[in-house]
Amino acid sequence: MLSQPVFGDRSLTQAFYQAVIDRFYNGFSLSTEALLRDCTLGFAPCPDGVKTFFIIAPSLDAAEQLIEKIDSILERVAELMAGVGQVALCIVPACSEADRPVALQDLEKVPPDCLACKFFTILCADAAADR
Repeated sequence: MLSQPVFGDRSLTQAFYQAVIDRFYNGFSLSTEALLRDCTLGFAPCPDGVKTFFIIAPSLDAAEQLIEKIDSILERVAELMAGVGQVALCIVPACSEADRPVALQDLEKVPPDCLACKFFTILCADAAADR
């Protein structure tokens, strides 16, 4: 008889992704790291099945600052997160209640027209070298 695993699949997956996110922060300058720590980060497939790394910025200003650093963010994601095909930089604009930050688990409660995302495709190094 096989023994039961110590962790369930879900808790093991969550622990793995949290470790990846913790390591993700460490590859940036202190100012970029601080900016990213103010964001909510997570993984999800988009409707066409592409695994996506989501960065949900707390404000438009934070999102604009992150767009300025998007090349280094894409490089870091490609380096650490094999299989992730794109990064989504999202904000919840002022149409949300009281313009307050929204926790990742509460995103399904946000009206779809109040969530704005910009998607950035991750090009693998081999594909870029072939150009």
